[in-house]
Amino acid sequence: MYRVLRESGVHSRLDLVSTRGLTPLVGREQEVGLLLERWEQVKTGHGHVVLLTGDAGIGKSRLVQRLKDHVTNEPHVRWECRSSAYYQNTALFPLTDLFQRLLRFQAEESPDEKLEKLEQALSQYRLPLDESVPLFAPLLSLSLPESRYAPLNVSPQRQRQKTLEAIVTIILEHAERQPVLLIIEDLHWTDPTTLEFLNLMLDQTPTASLLTVLTCRPTFQPSWTHRSFLTEVSVTRLAQPQIEPMITHVAGGKTLPHVVMQQLIERTDGVPLFVEEMTKVILESGPLKAVDDHYELTGSLSTFAIPATLQDSLMARLDRLVTAKAVAQYAAVIGRHFAYDLLSVVSASYTNK
Repeated sequence: MYRVLRESGVHSRLDLVSTRGLTPLVGREQEVGLLLERWEQVKTGHGHVVLLTGDAGIGKSRLVQRLKDHVTNEPHVRWECRSSAYYQNTALFPLTDLFQRLLRFQAEESPDEKLEKLEQALSQYRLPLDESVPLFAPLLSLSLPESRYAPLNVSPQRQRQKTLEAIVTIILEHAERQPVLLIIEDLHWTDPTTLEFLNLMLDQTPTASLLTVLTCRPTFQPSWTHRSFLTEVSVTRLAQPQIEPMITHVAGGKTLPHVVMQQLIERTDGVPLFVEEMTKVILESGPLKAVDDHYELTGSLSTFAIPATLQDSLMARLDRLVTAKAVAQYAAVIGRHFAYDLLSVVSASYTNK
């Protein structure tokens, strides 16, 4: 049995995997080069925004990690947060979660202790405390003593606007001192208020030492129009020559039989996460035996299955498609490759029953 002692502090799968060592990043030289180039421009006072778009597991977070590794030993401020499918309707959730981490709130701390931390943090900026504290306290679920802070006599809409402006002011003040790296991941799950903050932040980007890196899935449609300082990068699937070294690395440097390698390349569709997870599964439960610097096939590949975690993920995505789920099920019955006409006929025949 195990007893839970505390939160791990891990915020994503990548944080967990990085402690054990990451699979080498392959086939992303152009994307990495662009991110590093934008960072160099930011250090000279020319702000940029980079939007990384791609399917789940395609490697967007790995690109962000590569940039973070590059700037680790350079003077800079990094604000990093991510949206969550569970908090799509919670205003400013990514930033609220970020502030709680920056302030190092502890569960055992009293509200007064947390308020003191907030006051100390805000006192380093050019924002009047009597105005800024009442704006940030509600975000952090902190009540204010009436003897010290007067209520804000403004409408909810105006309070929201003033809060967003205060956050932007803090970021810009940081950027006056040293370059700022602002990261917001999973933009497709971001609440409307955070998107409003981003729109406000974009207007200030060109003249600030600020690099904003955003990640999202292709379903996200940004509301902002084309701007010269905004670059959208489509992170695509890996090609076969790029997949093979990933598989060999996961296999501990040992080569796999050609038939197994082809199965992995075909079934993972060039998605790096699938490549890693499916290779691990077949090594752990497949009919393979390690011999010197390679693996030998000792049984059948018929038991080669998609890992449960990926299957669960795919099923959840299908459930969200509602009516399209049935179409996907028909296609799965037909096989991996099929013509649109065949799928149309099969769908119609089941619908009419």
